[in-house]
Amino acid sequence: MENLLGSRIKELRSHYNLSVKEFATRCGLSHVAIFHLESGRTLKPHRSSLQRIASIFGTTTDWLLFGRNEMLPQGDKEIYTENNSLDSFWKDEAYLEIKSKNVMLEKEVERLWQMLSHFTSGTNPNFQRILDVG
Repeated sequence: MENLLGSRIKELRSHYNLSVKEFATRCGLSHVAIFHLESGRTLKPHRSSLQRIASIFGTTTDWLLFGRNEMLPQGDKEIYTENNSLDSFWKDEAYLEIKSKNVMLEKEVERLWQMLSHFTSGTNPNFQRILDVG
């Protein structure tokens, strides 16, 4: 089976004349991850990794995955000034991840408080009702 995604990533990397390590650093990925993408070892890459590559190097995930349209629809991108947007991307992604974990934690704490209040109230707890709340 052909590794078209890997070939396109390598083509993009070669277009910008970057080594695997330089390319990986700009994407915020490890050089091993890029090597595995290019060689076909990674069969199902993370969507966020592909979006980062596309965003930083001025291509689209559609081109990376399927070869649709042009490699650089808006022309070459100045990749040497993109560090701030990469930082912003990571901060936004980390914030969303923490926010979703926080919501789950708040629900779990609320459920534990309900169970504790039943134990300390002196009445028989209805655990099924408590478990159904979450």
